[in-house]
Amino acid sequence: MQKFLKDEEVQDILLKAALFVTVLLIIVLVFTGCNNAKAVSIDASSSAIGAIAFDGNIGVFGSKTSGPSLIKVNVIGYLNKSGKEMNLTLTNTDTSETQTLQISDNGTFSFPDALEAGTNFTVDLGTYTGGQNCTLTGDSGKAGLVAASKIDCERNLAVFGTWFSGSVPVMNLYQVNQKTSSVVGTPMFFGTSAGLPMLDLVWSGSKYLAVWTPTGSTIKARFLDIEQTAIGSDITVSGTISTAPGAKISTLASAYNADLDEFVVVFVEFGGSTSFSNLVRYIRIQSDGTLIGPPTTIKSVLGTIGSTFGYLDVIWNGSKYATAFEFHDNDTDDAPNNYLAVYSFTNSAATQVNQLFLASGSGSTGAIFPVTSAGAAYPKFVRTSSDLWLFYNRSNMGLTDNTIDSSLMEWRNLSGVPAQIRRDTVPNGCNPNGTGFQTYVPSPGNIGSRVLLGYDLRCTQSGSLFFDVYHGPLNSVSGALGTIINYSGSTLGTNITMGSSTTCRTSKCYTSAGALGDGVYIFDPNFDGSTNTFYPIKISSPGNSVDFPTQTSIQ
Repeated sequence: MQKFLKDEEVQDILLKAALFVTVLLIIVLVFTGCNNAKAVSIDASSSAIGAIAFDGNIGVFGSKTSGPSLIKVNVIGYLNKSGKEMNLTLTNTDTSETQTLQISDNGTFSFPDALEAGTNFTVDLGTYTGGQNCTLTGDSGKAGLVAASKIDCERNLAVFGTWFSGSVPVMNLYQVNQKTSSVVGTPMFFGTSAGLPMLDLVWSGSKYLAVWTPTGSTIKARFLDIEQTAIGSDITVSGTISTAPGAKISTLASAYNADLDEFVVVFVEFGGSTSFSNLVRYIRIQSDGTLIGPPTTIKSVLGTIGSTFGYLDVIWNGSKYATAFEFHDNDTDDAPNNYLAVYSFTNSAATQVNQLFLASGSGSTGAIFPVTSAGAAYPKFVRTSSDLWLFYNRSNMGLTDNTIDSSLMEWRNLSGVPAQIRRDTVPNGCNPNGTGFQTYVPSPGNIGSRVLLGYDLRCTQSGSLFFDVYHGPLNSVSGALGTIINYSGSTLGTNITMGSSTTCRTSKCYTSAGALGDGVYIFDPNFDGSTNTFYPIKISSPGNSVDFPTQTSIQ
């Protein structure tokens, strides 16, 4: 009897609690206003506690009735780097009423005023920061019945390269919309050169830095925003120390340091006479264009010795800058030898990491494009999410079997022994034995830990020239190079492609290369290296063709 009474007391307490919650619900409904008031259904078999869901309306136990909805837009990949917001317009097609929304970042955003459920609407994409292509999907529907609209943006490609007007090389910066396979606007003209100009281009995440040699003895730099509009005036980065008539900047490379928000330019100076040294130097540039001190010497060789430096590259590895350059040792104390010298530095003197042997022989006499001797290394860095990779050419690997060839080499994290990942003895039917030569010119790109290795393979045979662009995926665990595709053999036919450069975006990689007498081409290989499509950039002004040699740098 006592147990029954206790159970009855418990039931009484539960009943009172349920009635109390019901009263609270009624009060809430009254004070939320008649416009949004909805009927409430309570299932006596369920607990009422925690069953209220708010979204501008009130529903209980999942039996919510649809009400006004905010129209949402999901933005991915947008770069608001020039102060121009993205403008969107929402139109209620039932009433023709409109409302606008401005977006300056990525994420999910809502138009300010809700639409009643079932209202027909459209979304229109207006102006936004240029230098990128934004695509709108889900641009119409009924309020409350469709998912958010989506805007997917991707930065346009920037290609800095040499073009020729007759026999005079000119430098141009092209903006290419890779989604429409078309050149955007007019190429930016940088200048002409009596000799072979050197150039490079780097993207910081918010701006471009273009560096080039307007004259043989001067390096200039220009900042550009995402729309490829010049920021401020051109910067004089450095001139030659030597005053000899033959002094020149023979090659250069640049990199961006995200940790310090600065840029670095490494370059080779050829002294031009025995009175002046040959030098490898670097200079750092703040993001506002201020030079950080004078150029610092990495390595110097007396002009009387005759040793020279060739092609180079530089990268920020997360704690230091790493640079690799060809060192052609012509000192008379022993036979001529060619090396790939690797140094590291931050803000003072550089420290030698290693000196990798390339080949014995006369070697290159400087940055001649392409180098036709055993001293060609063409070093190129790429930094993935887990490793630093250095790719380079090493000649005469096949001397033991009397085969003149070269090998494509990789050095992972600048430690251990470099590995040979590719060797062609008779590439594409070209046999370099005898008086011929063969070199690889790597141009890697990466998405996270994945690397797509593009490279030029250059070969001569009895005066004939064979220059093709190849692609292959790199296994980021083993370092092995996957199936190689000759991207220019069947794709471009008999055109000679050279001076290629590779960059990767969120899902695809792109390679720029010059085709002799034809134009500059953009390749978009699949990430496994297989052929996808290509399209030419043919600009008649200010140059009229691509001639030998050519250079491209794609970002």
